Order: sequence, then structure tokens, then C-alpha cells
Amino acid sequence: MQAYWRYRGKSSPRDEAGDRWHLLPFHMLDVAAVMEALLDQRPAWGAVCAASLGWDVAQFRAAAVYFALLHDLGKFARSFQSILPPGSADLVPVDRAPRYAERHDTLGYLLWMDHLRSNLPAEVLPAAEHARWEAWIRIVCGHHGRPPREGDSKRLYADDHFLPDDMAAALAFACDAAALAGPLPQPADDLDPRIAWQLAGLMVLADWLGSNQFHFPYRALPMALADYWADHARPAARRAVTASGFAVCRSAAYVGADQLTDFIPYLSAPTPLQRYAATAPLADGPQLFLLEDVTGAGKTEAALILAHRLMAAGLADGLYFALPTMATANQMYRRVGDVYRGLFAKGEQPSLVLAHSARQLVEDFALSVQRGGQPYAKDDASAGMSCNAWLADNNKKALLAQAGVGSIDQALLAALPVRHQSLRLLGLSRKVLVVDEVHGFDPYVRTLLAGLLRWHAAQGGSAVLLSATVPERIKRELLNAYRQGLAQPGLSQAFLPDYPLASHLSASAFHQQPCETRREVKRKVRVAHLHDEQAVIELIIQQAHAGRCVCWVRNTVDDARRAFDLLRDAIPADRLHLFHSRYAMGHRLEIEDKVLDALGKHSDAATRAGRVLIGSQVLEQSLDFDADVMVSDLASIDLLIQRAGRLQRHARQADGQPWPDDVPSAQRVEQRPEPVFYLYGPEPDDEAKADWYGRLFPGAQYVYPDSAKLWQTQQALLAAGGIVSPGEIGEAGAVRQLVEAVYGSASERETPAELQAAANKCLGEAMSQRSMALFNGLDWEKGYCEDSSKHWVEDSDVATRLADETRLVYLAVADGEALRLLFPSDDPRLQWQLSALRVDANRLKDIAPAWRQRFKPWLDGLARDQPWLTEYDLILPLIAGEEAGVWLGQGIDARGKAVAVRYSLELGLLWK
Repeated sequence: MQAYWRYRGKSSPRDEAGDRWHLLPFHMLDVAAVMEALLDQRPAWGAVCAASLGWDVAQFRAAAVYFALLHDLGKFARSFQSILPPGSADLVPVDRAPRYAERHDTLGYLLWMDHLRSNLPAEVLPAAEHARWEAWIRIVCGHHGRPPREGDSKRLYADDHFLPDDMAAALAFACDAAALAGPLPQPADDLDPRIAWQLAGLMVLADWLGSNQFHFPYRALPMALADYWADHARPAARRAVTASGFAVCRSAAYVGADQLTDFIPYLSAPTPLQRYAATAPLADGPQLFLLEDVTGAGKTEAALILAHRLMAAGLADGLYFALPTMATANQMYRRVGDVYRGLFAKGEQPSLVLAHSARQLVEDFALSVQRGGQPYAKDDASAGMSCNAWLADNNKKALLAQAGVGSIDQALLAALPVRHQSLRLLGLSRKVLVVDEVHGFDPYVRTLLAGLLRWHAAQGGSAVLLSATVPERIKRELLNAYRQGLAQPGLSQAFLPDYPLASHLSASAFHQQPCETRREVKRKVRVAHLHDEQAVIELIIQQAHAGRCVCWVRNTVDDARRAFDLLRDAIPADRLHLFHSRYAMGHRLEIEDKVLDALGKHSDAATRAGRVLIGSQVLEQSLDFDADVMVSDLASIDLLIQRAGRLQRHARQADGQPWPDDVPSAQRVEQRPEPVFYLYGPEPDDEAKADWYGRLFPGAQYVYPDSAKLWQTQQALLAAGGIVSPGEIGEAGAVRQLVEAVYGSASERETPAELQAAANKCLGEAMSQRSMALFNGLDWEKGYCEDSSKHWVEDSDVATRLADETRLVYLAVADGEALRLLFPSDDPRLQWQLSALRVDANRLKDIAPAWRQRFKPWLDGLARDQPWLTEYDLILPLIAGEEAGVWLGQGIDARGKAVAVRYSLELGLLWK
């Protein structure tokens, strides 16, 4: 019997009924068989890979399967065997084992470099010592989601971890297993980095599936490798891949520009932008579309039409919709869920995954997860949406689903040195990447996005970017990044000034097409300037008493709360709403539902009359509400255009009643009084001083530090007198004119000197953010190796966005006997998420020591019972206050000073 049968690969049985361990050769065959099954699903990709290496397809498959057979070479190390639970006398003894000081993935790489490559016979692997095989061994040894360590200033040696018997056993296995893969080729060209990263993702996926005991039960007794391969590993691998939901689904044929209702049933009257998406000629290879149009012009449906056409043309296999926030992702998930099955051929079973950190809170997604293959009844709420349970149980797997909707962060993690990023990158390949609101990202996120677009293009992926207000410089940055991925020079063409505008970029051409927009979203909004807070309060009271619904978007939570306090004596409690980000998630979702019921698209006149909504920036980012009167604090022009989009958003009758469904769309015109956007800000001042904005908004000046852009925004709106959406070229107040007046190069010449100093500081910070993004991002061209980044980390340890440090706080109420979570739920795990919120760690860093000591037994019990909690999570005990719906706690800030914490159902979390 070969010595390699004395080594264990797995030793954590799922139950007591079977064997206690899985022999290492069996596990290595399991994973290689899954790799083979995964390659069977990607024949076209395999052909491309083979051609790039100068091999035929069979040779590429043989190499991929053979190296997958070697993925756990590091487990032959006696140091690894020593950390497993006690075994039997048939296994290798561990009394002389070296200390386990390096992970087994790194140990496998060391074993190859120091021993195997120089001892493998040529009839097993031709030219095994050739450096070109090193990329392959890095990929398979990096199956835990990051490349193996190669040592830096300190050289690592296999002799420090393997006994001579271990090395001999590993060599014997590498020789015997080669026959299972088929004849191996001579090393040819260097492995293309694009292939290397995708192979790394497939290797991670193969290891995950090949470790599933349901499909690959433990076996503790040896048998012939060829028999296990044919009778167990390969059949189980095919079952595992099928059950995972990862299979490529056939795309549906394009329904045609005249049959769009067969794809999107409610699209009986496509907008001009949607007609463009339905008819614009497609390029032959990867391509990018940038769709610029006003809010409500149907950009989402246009993106779905383009994805449908690209998939039908064989240029993509799926879709991922990336949104700026979890709230917008939730809403988009429901919209995409209504139509995504139309992207795929009848009879296919594609999964639709919602990908963000709080997706379990979305009931539709929770209901859509398929477990045990149980079908849904036709009247189920989620019958139109389904998701394979294996794909749904982890955000790292989510991008592997045929269709996905989620936060931009989940996609950006594919471009960062985090564990399992190659799995995300694999998931995005062959997908249409749709990114919404590309104008709204800061320089750090935008630089990461540019890197992702560059690599997505290099992998052959197509993209659709959506925006209402993207400045020309950002447009050029993102389009040039994609062109760079296509190995093309930067764009030399000027951008057309037209708006709306559709741009189409491919390796061979760049086309720009001006579009009309639909009548319903063409509008002029007069801007009225207010400079006194009391005048704003009086305006809101007057309008509410006249029966109109009013919204005031404030730039900070504290300002929103103060406005709420100033209005509570004049507006009935059941008509006054406060909405911001410092509520526990469960309460925030409840408030969100109330706001949508009261001010949403389908709200009636009686429900809307006299309501006042005060909120922070979350109002501009997520909720589809419709106000009769809108007030906003001064912010940058793109944000103000976004906020103004909530003013008379849906056409109504004069009394605010929605139009009946039986009224033809052409007759559904806005009958409410002229829309006026009230802008609260400092007095205009041509010689504004550095504190021009901060005097009126002492808190918001830290949220929007570029006071020059705010000054330019005010000046542009004063000159235009309003916002014209979309407007004509050269028309005062037209969206394009306003955006370029603030963000274009000409605007800087007019800025007061003291405000220009602030602009220069912000420019320096933007350059710093871009540098940080470039530092954090991966060096794709180096391939899958440690040198692609010097700081590989867990995905919780790298930022997809730059911001002040935050703490995730779970609110728990002391009831005399225990700590119970603030927001109850029948689902124990769900109630933790519903009782949580994120706070600024500078303001609330930890529990006060005396407070922690007071509740220590209960806190220790919760930590023990919830092993998924991390050191970054904070459980804050609260006690009931004197007022109903109020709880109190004690914490410390980042400087260690005491903080009195108060949580109110009405106001959310406060501290002082």
C-alpha cells in the first residue's frame, strides 16, 4: 500500500454515522473532479485558454485537472497532520511533527518549489522544473482565497515543515494521480493573467464544492485511485455542481424592439432611451454603454434591455446590477425580480441573488431561497424569484448566481486583495455589469470602479453605466479605464453637450447618440432661495396647514432632529415624520414603510394632506416618495438635482389624488401648482469668507467641506432661476449646463479666494483618496501571486469606501433577568440585525467600563452563545428611561471620555 494512504485530508465528520476522517488522496480527487465538471460547463472559455497557451483543449483540461489534484499537497506536511484530532495506528505518527507555523496552502507551494518540481519524472509532467508551471501551482495552492505566501526577507523552506517520508508520499501521489488527468503538455506560453485569475476563482469554487460531505462522504479505507475517480469522485462532482446552481443557463432569444412587453410586461410605451437600447447596433466583443438621462426616464429598463440583447447575442451569460446603497439595492431587487427570468430560455432555472450585508432582512429574498428543491406555489409572494440555497448562503458566492442585484461594494471586492476575491471576479466574468448612479461615488470608490471596469473589459465583460448628472471629467475617467482594459488608447473625441445622451464604447468605435426624454419627466422647477431658518419653519407650517405635503432634506442628522423639534408644536404628531440613518434597522424599515405609504407613488390625497417629512440624505438615496413642496439645505448641484426629483415626482390631479388607472397616460398631466424648490443656504456673497457655509451649517461643513463647490452651486442656480430637466443645449437651468457650471473647468475662475483655498484642500484630499485606492487595489498584470498585493486580508479588513471608522452596535435592553435585543423577531439571527445600527466610532467607541461591569455576566453569555460576533461588534446594554419608548446607556468616545447614550423610538440614537 502506498504511503500516501496514511494521510488525512478532512477530519470533521458531519455526523457520527460515517467514517471519522476522509483520506487525503480521496479529497484531492474530489476537488479535481469538481474542477473537471466546472470546465465541462465552460467549453468556449476552455478553448480560448488553450489557444492562448498554444495547446489543444484536451491538453489545457489535463493541466487544469492535474494541478487541481495537487491542490492540498500542503496537507502531507507532518506539521499539518499533527493538528488533526487523534486518529488510528494506520495513520502517520505525529510525535516527531514540526510545529504547524504556516498554512497548508503555503506549505503545498513550498513542497513544489523545494522538492516536487525537481523530482517529478518527465513522463508524469514534462519539464516540471520549468518556471511556467509555477503560476499553476500558485493557483491551486491558493484555493483558500488568497495566493500562497512565498516569504519576503525571510526565505521559507519545506524541510522545516515536512519530514522526508511526507515528501516521498506526496511525490508518489503526484506520480500515481497523473494518469487520471490524461497526457500532460509541454509548458508553453506564460499563463495569461486574465486566465490565471479566473482559474483561481474556479479552484476556490472546486475546493468548496469538493469539501461538501453531502456529495463526498468521508472514506477512511483505501481503494484504487482509478476506481474512486470513476465510481465516486466524478459522478459526485457532477451532482455537486448541478446542485450548487452554478450551471450556465441558456439565454433567451431577443424578443425584438417591437415586442418588448414580452420581456417587460409594463413597457407598452418605451421611452426614447429604451428604444435606443432596443435598436442600437451591438459591437462584436465586450462593450460599454453609458446612459445619461433624468430621473424617471427608464434607465433601469434600458439597462435590462441591453443586458437581454447582449446575452441573446452570446456576449454575456448573466447580469449583476450594482447600486450605491443597500436600500436602493433592495428596491432594484424587486424590480429585476419581476423580469429576470425573461433573460433566460424557457425551462432554465436561473437564480437571482440579493448581495449585501443585510439581505436577510428583505423578506422577498428570504422567501426566494430554494432549499431541498421544493417548488413554490403559484400564489407565493416570491414565486417569480428563486435562488439556489448554496449560492444564497454567503455574499462571496452571490456573484456566481446567473443574475444578481446588490451593493457596489460586493463588486468592488473583486478588485481588492481580500480573501476569495477571485471567486467574485469569476462571478462577474461573462456578466453584464450594470452600475447605477456612477456620478455619486467619491474619488476612492470611483478609482476602484475604474480598476474593476478595466479588468472586466480585459476579461471580455460588457458594462452599462447609468447616471442622471455625470460630469464630463468623470465620464472620461471611467470610459478610458474600460478602453484600457480593451488594450485601446484613451478617447480623443470630444463629448457631445446633448442631454439625454447614450454613449457606446467598444474596441473598434465610440458612438454618441442624443436622445429625447419622455414627456412625463420633462419639467421646470423654480428655485426660491431662503436664508433664515425661521422663515423655512414658517413656510413649512403654512404649506402643511394648506393641506400640502412637505419634505425638508437636511444635510446632517442633528439638523434634521432640530427641525423636527421646531415643528412638533405646529404639526400633529401623526403627520410629522423623521427619517435618518441612526435608527435600529428594524425601526428604520418600519419608518420607511410608513413614509412610502403616506407619500409614495400610490398615496391618495387624504393620506398626503398636511404631512411633513424631515430627513437626512437617506431621503435622496433610496425612497421613491413624492412631495408637493420640497425644501433642501444647500448641497452640491448633483445632490440638489437628485433631491428636486422627489418634488412632484408623479403626475397627480390638483388635489394631490393620483390619476385613475383607466385614464390614458397622455392625459395624466401634473395639475398641482407650479413646483418650487426652496433652497436654504447662506446669503450670496461675491467676497465670501472661509466660514461662509460653516456659519449657517456648523455640522454640515464637515459633511460637505468643499465650500467652493457649494458657492458655485448657489451662483449657478441664482443665475438660472430654476432647474430644467432635461433642458436644451445652452438653456439656462438645463441639467447639463448646471452640472458643468459647477464641475467644469471654467467654474474655478470665479470662486472667491478664501473659498478657493478650501477647494484646493479638497482637491488634495481627492488625490490622496485616489492614491489610497491605487495602493489598495490589485496589480492584475502580475497574475495570481502574493506579489499582486502586499496586504491580502479578510474582506472585513479592507475598505470599499473611505469614511470615518464606524462601529456596528447591537442594542439590547436589560429587563431584570437578561439582556434582550431591542427589536424582537421570531428568527433569532434576524433580531440581531434588526436591533443593529452603525455609528461613528469617534463618537461611540465602546461601552463605559462601569456599565460593562454592571452587565458583564449577561454580555459574556451573549458573546458565548453567538460565536459569529467579532471584536468589531459592540453590544450596548440599555435600561428603560422615564419616558415610554426611551432607553438609556453609557459609553465612551474615541478619547475615552464618558458618553451618555439615549435611544428613542421617535428620534433614534443620541449621545452627549
